[in-house]
Amino acid sequence: MTYPYVLFDRDGTLIKFEHYLIDPSKVEIAEGVVKGLLLLKEQGFSFGMITNQSVVGRGIASSEEVIAVNNKVLSLLGEHNIEFQFVYFCPHTPEDLCDCRKPAPGLGKLAIEEHNLAPDLSYMIGDQPSDVGFGHAIGCESVLIRDEIAYGCDADHFAKSVLEAAEWILSEMKRS
Repeated sequence: MTYPYVLFDRDGTLIKFEHYLIDPSKVEIAEGVVKGLLLLKEQGFSFGMITNQSVVGRGIASSEEVIAVNNKVLSLLGEHNIEFQFVYFCPHTPEDLCDCRKPAPGLGKLAIEEHNLAPDLSYMIGDQPSDVGFGHAIGCESVLIRDEIAYGCDADHFAKSVLEAAEWILSEMKRS
């Protein structure tokens, strides 16, 4: 049996963007995230986080430091009874040309295999065109979080927040 998921990028999507974030004390949940996640949870979606973390490949942070930041995000969301079924991160730089750095589909394929993610019932939400490309590469509709439309990006929807993205997803479900 497969399940509907909403996959999220971390920086600039679930949390406020901070360049090369390695200090868990600086994690701040972005506006609208909690309310959006609760709406999606009520509709039976499970959650996964897939994030590019080149700070490891660049020697700026260790995997343990990235995991500590990820755990802080999960802890803050857990205070609202929001759970993530998995968190995957790519530690490589763009120059490494790996299969796990978004938009490459490697970590998505892993989620499909390990968590029975149903791509045709699932969505990807992120703040970069690479997030949109990743979602499409694994068969999900994708939402780009931006204050303005990113021309040249083939997102299925543009939203200003995770809450707005969640509302769009729920409206799409009603049309089906």
